[in-house]
Amino acid sequence: MSWLIDVNILLASRWKTHADHEAVREWLDAQPEFHTTPIVELGFMRVSLSPAYSATWKDAHRSLTSLLSRPEHRFLPDDVSATESPESGYKDTRDAHLTILARRHGLILVTLDESLISKHWARGIAFNPLKPSND
Repeated sequence: MSWLIDVNILLASRWKTHADHEAVREWLDAQPEFHTTPIVELGFMRVSLSPAYSATWKDAHRSLTSLLSRPEHRFLPDDVSATESPESGYKDTRDAHLTILARRHGLILVTLDESLISKHWARGIAFNPLKPSND
């Protein structure tokens, strides 16, 4: 099984101040393959630079580059048009887009976002690695 990682997984794996850092890092380190996309990488940079993490651009860039240089990382170009996403509200457009992208490429979208996992259009595609039953 291969994974498309969501922004929150990327943040948790990179920043020690994230509440789930240890658990997510341990999970990610055990994966033989994982994917990122431009939208996830940009989301990581945006949130890392925000007051929530207050990272410098240099630190965020270094952290992201370190993860992307791992041999198990695969870059997934985004080949999904916005018109292909399922109907969703304004807060869910990115998540809906990522689920379609994951489905198209036979991946599972790994996320910590329980509300995303509960969306009807994310069933069978979105998964929380810290809650393996995902019930």
